[in-house]
Amino acid sequence: MAWRDYLIMLLHVGAEIEHALMVQYLYAAYSLDDQKGLPAQRRQVAEWRDLILTVAKEEMGHLLTVQNLLCLVGGPVCFDRSHFPFDTVYLPFPFRLEPLSVTSVAWYVYAEAPQDWQVLLRAHSAQRRVRTTADITRVAKIVGSQVVTGHSHTVGQLYDRIIEVISNPDWISDADFRPETYAQQASWDDWGRGYAPAPAAPGTVTPPRQGVGERSNVLIMQMATRTEAIAALKEIGGQGESAHLTLKQEQEPSHFDRFLHLLDQFSRHGHKWGVVHRVPVNPSTMGRNQRPPGSTAISHPTSLLWARLFNLRYRALLNFLGLTFRLARRVAPDEPNVRGAVMHRIFGEMYNIKALSGILVRQPLTKLKKSATRAACAAPPFEMPYSLELPESEADCWRLHLDILQSSMELCGSLLRGHGGKQAPTLTPRETSYLRTLEQLDQKSAEWMKQIIVGLNRPGGQPA
Repeated sequence: MAWRDYLIMLLHVGAEIEHALMVQYLYAAYSLDDQKGLPAQRRQVAEWRDLILTVAKEEMGHLLTVQNLLCLVGGPVCFDRSHFPFDTVYLPFPFRLEPLSVTSVAWYVYAEAPQDWQVLLRAHSAQRRVRTTADITRVAKIVGSQVVTGHSHTVGQLYDRIIEVISNPDWISDADFRPETYAQQASWDDWGRGYAPAPAAPGTVTPPRQGVGERSNVLIMQMATRTEAIAALKEIGGQGESAHLTLKQEQEPSHFDRFLHLLDQFSRHGHKWGVVHRVPVNPSTMGRNQRPPGSTAISHPTSLLWARLFNLRYRALLNFLGLTFRLARRVAPDEPNVRGAVMHRIFGEMYNIKALSGILVRQPLTKLKKSATRAACAAPPFEMPYSLELPESEADCWRLHLDILQSSMELCGSLLRGHGGKQAPTLTPRETSYLRTLEQLDQKSAEWMKQIIVGLNRPGGQPA
């Protein structure tokens, strides 16, 4: 492979891994039930969920920064997930949607660890950031001897390789960079507002260290040069693994830090409290003959409708993300424009993902007799669409979004009319209100998109 082609391949692998980690972290967070137990236990579970969601939000920033780098080197953006034929060498562990457990958290610790992870673990233990060296032993035992011998790959190792390639001007020349893509790249102004550390006090150099579960610091960096690209890669790598090994008090906790903290606490308390929903491993809406090995069918008719609605909103989110990289930033971020409206809808779809996940974990997984106790529940399937390729024509991109909205409105109607079958559970007032509101918003969005298509179909037309 040519070096630029190889770099684009590595960036696609990186994007898919960031996407996969983000989804797995979201699934683990949504599997927690903070409505059970004593008040102190509920507060603790809420803190654990916030910790995982903090990492997931920051992974979103990493994913967008990788897209910016793909734009800079002239590669296609990538919002795919674990379909790339060459990514198995770099995947820290097989993709697996599963409820939070000591095992899953140990794998998260490993995935976010630097190459010399044992050195870093010992440094944490020496500073009493974890209880004892038993935590090191536990992680190594769960993830296997490959970690000790260094044969498995962590996310940090992938970024080290990308930095090595892009830093070498004999491999990647200055002519390979496309600074004119800066206007299409994702920016902190678009995504990062409200997701930053607290401001520093007067006279201080850095803000005070945040707790392991506090507000996210979403890093989204635009770039036009090799130097900026390397700096961005080091920033997102450091946020994941804390590769500098210094562990100074004022530093923001890395993902590695946060998951070590979670492993320590959850292994002592969480697995005994019964605060994890009985969500399945790799839930699927597919039929028996289509379902991939290792997945679990969502077979209750009503739950299946909710899960398909979730998949549609997930697809809408991914398609809108791809579209933002086609729309240049022609005006200031706070002025009305099509790109700004797309950003608004992306944040709306993020809310839908959260709301639908909360509904699904309270729906039955299968049809069970009334005598069944603590039955398994459904869960957000996060199933990928058949394709994430956007049409060449911008008007056709909007037609694709219209198709998704139409399917969503039909599913909302089916749920509201009770098409889940005779044994379908009655919708709660909150669920009914959500579906009706979603229908109304989709109808307004559909009308707006039709106006855009009309404008684009005019000779020399621009979006309305």
